[in-house]
Amino acid sequence: MATSRQASAGFSLVEVLVSIVVLSVGLLGAIGMLLAAVRTGKEAATFAAAVNLVRDLSEKVRMNPGVAARKDAGNTYLVANWTADVGTGLAASGCTGVGTTCDPESLAAWDISEWQRRVAKALPGARLSVCFDDKPWNAAAGEYAWACSQSGRNVVVKLGWVPHAVAADARQEGQEGNQQRELPPRLVMQLVSE
Repeated sequence: MATSRQASAGFSLVEVLVSIVVLSVGLLGAIGMLLAAVRTGKEAATFAAAVNLVRDLSEKVRMNPGVAARKDAGNTYLVANWTADVGTGLAASGCTGVGTTCDPESLAAWDISEWQRRVAKALPGARLSVCFDDKPWNAAAGEYAWACSQSGRNVVVKLGWVPHAVAADARQEGQEGNQQRELPPRLVMQLVSE
């Protein structure tokens, strides 16, 4: 009887090792969930920043409707396939300062150049188009398209950026510039309708 008491009196080495393995798997799962939550939080913050940037441009466009409704080269709010690595294309003269006068076209050029600078700073690998487009959705591909129809009454902003996970992978592989051109727009919003 003494041997049966000793066998049931404590944990064996095998039981301790199994419990350590189970605990380790549980901790690894918890760490994986935490990393996914952090990554998702970063993406949500980036998307919120993009929405706020588009709202800001929308306010600027509403304040200058005479320029924004034009479908010619005088509408300096229109931007075709701009990427952050190209630069902001700053206007020659700013519309700030004491005694500075600005016509509506100069104000629009200054607004869009300042906005592009903020987009480049806030969004990794930013790409954008501001154009007239009556059909921004590509039904065949099931996603938004960068190409603009240049028709219709809708001025839309098409904004894209490289997700943090893709950017990190691209940095590791040395392909940072190529990633942004392959991705469809992540945010498409209408600015002005005539």
